[in-house]
Amino acid sequence: MSALDVLILVPVLPLAPILITWWLPWEKWIPWGKLPKAILGPYVLYLSFAAWHFGLSKWLVFLALTTGAVLSIIAILEEVRKRATSG
Repeated sequence: MSALDVLILVPVLPLAPILITWWLPWEKWIPWGKLPKAILGPYVLYLSFAAWHFGLSKWLVFLALTTGAVLSIIAILEEVRKRATSG
């Protein structure tokens, strides 16, 4: 594993505990409904890049890319609506 691979993999590591424990009924620490789309969208886009870099399935890369783009667009639209109604 090269230094570039490590640099790409390090931001993905915080996702590991969530992927390991998401199905456990007592794991209330995962804020499923409270994750801001403005942060989650670009993070999922980054995950799609990391998946592509490490040669994962094209379908997984496409799914992550689409999900990240949709979340980012939703976050942008919510921000535009918030600014239009407040100003």
